[in-house]
Formats: sequence, structure tokens, C-alpha cells
Amino acid sequence: MAGGEEAGGAAAFGFASPGIREHFGTAENFMRMVRSGYQPVYRPREVQFGTIATVNGDIVQRVELIGPDGKPALALYVMQRQPDGNWKINGCFLTTSEQRTT
Repeated sequence: MAGGEEAGGAAAFGFASPGIREHFGTAENFMRMVRSGYQPVYRPREVQFGTIATVNGDIVQRVELIGPDGKPALALYVMQRQPDGNWKINGCFLTTSEQRTT
């Protein structure tokens, strides 16, 4: 990864839960997955945080995005509280959104 991207990748990887970090092993592997499968998350034009809800016992943060292609997307981040009280991302589901493009 290039300088700024490397720092951003390390920071993003730091928000991931221990299970996610263990699964990918390195920030580089994690960012490769994000770049290839989560373009609206990787390079959003716009980001709007929505409601937080409990879904099947999990805390889920709703995030409306406009992707780099101008298309709206909805990211649902499954959050996990850590033993130290901090929250980490334990998964992300990306789907279409009813939000209008800009």
C-alpha cells in the first residue's frame, strides 16, 4: 500500500474486531478485501450515519453511502463490544439503498 493508504488501511484494520483481524491477518489483506468487494465503503463520495438498532441480538450501525460511481449503498456494520468497553466492527453487510444519487 502507498504511504497515506497504508496508514488509512492500518487505521481501518484497527476498528475491526479481534476475530476479523485474526481472519485477515494483516491490514494489507484486509484492505485488499475492502478494495475488491466494498468500493462504496472504500471510496465513498458521501457518508451519512443512520440509526443504531439491535438485530438478532447484535448491535448494528446503519450507514448510507454514495459510492465512487455515484450509486447509493447501505452498509450495515455489526458492532461488538470488547472486554475493555470499546466497540469494534465485527462485520459489514453491503446492500442497495433507496437514497438518491447526487
